[in-house]
Amino acid sequence: MLKEIKKINPPVIGQLELLCEVNLEEMAPYLNRAAKRISQRIKIPGFRSGKVPYEMIKREVGEMDIYQEALDEIISQSYFKIVTKEKLKIIGPPKIDIQLLVPGQPVVYKVIVDVLPKVKLPDYKNIKIKKPEIIIKPKQIDESLKHLQKSKAKEILIKREAKKGDKTNINIEMFENKIPIEDGQIKNHSIIIGEPYFIPGFSENLIGLKEGAIKEFELKIPKDYYNKNLANRIVNFKIKINSIYQIDIPELNDEFAKNFGEFKTLEDLTKQLEENVKNEEALKIDEKLENELMEQIINQSSFEDISDKLTDLEIDKMFSELELEILRNGMKIEDYLSHIKTTEQDLKKNFHPLAIKRVKAILVIQKIAEQETIEISESEIIDEINTLLKLYSIDKNIQNQIQTQDFKKHIEGELMNKKTLNFLKQTCIIQ
Repeated sequence: MLKEIKKINPPVIGQLELLCEVNLEEMAPYLNRAAKRISQRIKIPGFRSGKVPYEMIKREVGEMDIYQEALDEIISQSYFKIVTKEKLKIIGPPKIDIQLLVPGQPVVYKVIVDVLPKVKLPDYKNIKIKKPEIIIKPKQIDESLKHLQKSKAKEILIKREAKKGDKTNINIEMFENKIPIEDGQIKNHSIIIGEPYFIPGFSENLIGLKEGAIKEFELKIPKDYYNKNLANRIVNFKIKINSIYQIDIPELNDEFAKNFGEFKTLEDLTKQLEENVKNEEALKIDEKLENELMEQIINQSSFEDISDKLTDLEIDKMFSELELEILRNGMKIEDYLSHIKTTEQDLKKNFHPLAIKRVKAILVIQKIAEQETIEISESEIIDEINTLLKLYSIDKNIQNQIQTQDFKKHIEGELMNKKTLNFLKQTCIIQ
């Protein structure tokens, strides 16, 4: 069936051209099925629908019509056999070009198909990384306790001057050279004086002001400010204090601990916080070790040239992941892009370097999974989808997205990554 496989001339990275020939013997069952389908659509005196002999259909409609009817099935089935036989890893649908379609002769067609680049792995089982010991510092527990204190704090509206630790509700106007900055007006913005803020020195300018007060001052915007149009520039601010709240933080004692469920003493709560912090540190270390391990394997692997199509597919996947995450947070992607003042096209361009790394990681994981015969069962995929459906039971938009075939493939890929990474960690990480 497969007459020839050759690289396209001139070469296109990541593509193959296949010249395929299906002989008359192989075509026979497809032609017979095609004739039967045609016989169900036309009426021929003396024959029941679907029971007309092949030769009769041939005389009635012409054999070329039978070939045309059978063509899609001939190509799809023969193409599948070719891909299976040659163990080709295909990206996306093929481009088909019919070379010969004449009754009584073999069907000949060309396929241009995108394939995954080959990867040569190192001896990854000999890569060894020592897992560091988890060390919890008292400061981490103190910060966790402070966070809980803030969660139970009471806000009391006051009329005095604002001081460090107070919460203020303000209106902000921004100017540059006395000209209002586009989208530089913010109303009813809350800020706690003295806490870290994305513009250093901003909250300190509120100290000593009372409700209704107006103040003007200028600050230099940091280089890494999210709005690149303002980054590293001098901006004039005009603010108005709408209201001031004193924040009363509860005392750390046994009574405070009882606010959090089953805890009877502050010591019990502290022990649980230590355990929580330890688990968080373990997750951070685990993620760091995964990244270090994958980076070592990728750096020691060799890859064929990665096609633009494969990179673009990964960029689209990254964008879809971002879109889903934004949807989970109750926003739309259009609002997010507007907020960060960029376009979908520019954002995707910024994804390119990371997409290349992700493609290499995927190629490595797929190759290792293949070598180690790691597989994902249908039941594992269904269990994961059902878990997500329960998690987002009240959001129909997310539920609909979860149940698509594309998302099912995404889940399968995620589970494969996880299972393969677990294998690598068990093999390569020294406890």
